[in-house]
Amino acid sequence: MAWIALLLAAGCQTAWTYSLKYADFNALIALRFSPAVLGPILINLVSGLANVFFLNIAFKQVPLTTAFGIWTAGTLVFIKLADVLFLKASWSFTELFFVFLLAVAIIGLKLVAKE
Repeated sequence: MAWIALLLAAGCQTAWTYSLKYADFNALIALRFSPAVLGPILINLVSGLANVFFLNIAFKQVPLTTAFGIWTAGTLVFIKLADVLFLKASWSFTELFFVFLLAVAIIGLKLVAKE
């Protein structure tokens, strides 16, 4: 369950990161409420809280350094995948190679972690 929680936390962190990109805090401060303003901010709050919840589950069952490393690397992999798949960002074989290395590191950490 802890490993699934880590992947869910990384997914929530990815959503949180993109919600910051699209959030318009100036409009919120100016009290201009619209779905375009409130949507990213609600996603920010929900994904941030869910991220902490899932990390809490994982940190209780997986060594902290292993869990943090997997969460960080997983988030980076998810962000790059979202950039390429949804935002049509460019990518290079060098980037793909290093993302692959992150994925290998995540799998390696899972294999050697003490339960």
